[in-house]
Amino acid sequence: MSAATIRLVNSAGEAMENMVVYLQPKHLDGSHSALAEEGVDNLALPLEVHQKNKQFTPYITVVQKGYELQFVNDDDITHHIYSAAGPKRFSFKLRKDNATKTMVFDRVGHVSMGCNVHDWMSGHLLIVDTPYFGLTDEKGWVSFDSAPDADYSLVIWHPQLSSQDNSLSQEVTLPLPQALTITVSALMRDIPSQKSLDDFEFLDGY
Repeated sequence: MSAATIRLVNSAGEAMENMVVYLQPKHLDGSHSALAEEGVDNLALPLEVHQKNKQFTPYITVVQKGYELQFVNDDDITHHIYSAAGPKRFSFKLRKDNATKTMVFDRVGHVSMGCNVHDWMSGHLLIVDTPYFGLTDEKGWVSFDSAPDADYSLVIWHPQLSSQDNSLSQEVTLPLPQALTITVSALMRDIPSQKSLDDFEFLDGY
């Protein structure tokens, strides 16, 4: 494993998948800032959040402050996307068959999303002020190969994490002497069901 690799497990030692982990640099100088900007070049911009099978896909999306996010409706029905809470408020309709809406998020924070047409749909955006972020894989691993040697606040986040601001943090210094395993003792709430309770559908002319 890379010296900048981290694994998350719960209190039972089980891998925690799809958890947001990001490194917030504690001290930035000019050279470090330049490196941070270079770190974004390997991202496919704009990032995309899809509405597919009446669900947000992915359920959690992380985007760096100031970059574009595109909403894409893959369904053959209209969705009416809105922000339920967070640093950016929005409400817009996406007509069927690959309609898109592009937005720039210029403030950090958590944006909770829903759909006015399909009230079971829920999704989450996390806007961060660092290029060093990722989501853990099915074995709980996430790597930060491009992060330069420095002191960081390592932040763990998930909308269902039962802690203040749905996050936990600790200080780390890169390079790590070895891969780091972190035990997350906070409880995780269940992810809400992303399925309709019935087959009722709004008319296409909504």
